[in-house]
Amino acid sequence: MVTSASHERVRSRGLGWCAGMTVLTLLAHAVPTPAFAHAHLVSASPPVDGTVRTPPQELTIAFTEKLEEALSSIVVKDAAGRRVDAGTAHLAGDAKGLTVRLRDLPPGLYTVDWAATSVDTHRTTGRFTFTVKP
Repeated sequence: MVTSASHERVRSRGLGWCAGMTVLTLLAHAVPTPAFAHAHLVSASPPVDGTVRTPPQELTIAFTEKLEEALSSIVVKDAAGRRVDAGTAHLAGDAKGLTVRLRDLPPGLYTVDWAATSVDTHRTTGRFTFTVKP
């Protein structure tokens, strides 16, 4: 038979455990931890899903974080899936951007696949299109 005294001991132990977990949770959130950022796409030229009249000679994409050049890339393909970029992407501006030269682009739809690795080694990837239509 459970007495009211034994019931109170169990109840107070449970409350003590809850209070202890609350303190641990608060302490865990109070300790500073490093911010782990990811490089997110901010803008592109030619613009994402945009149309340009003049074929661009290069494609530049900008991100929220500085990038690791060796671990980041841009691949541009035409509607038939053929690569139309003319080499390896390189850092642009403040190291928060990537640029790749393009071959002569005839009118059409182009797909851009990008991979960006921020300086803290977090990797993001994405895809967008643009159209050349004189």
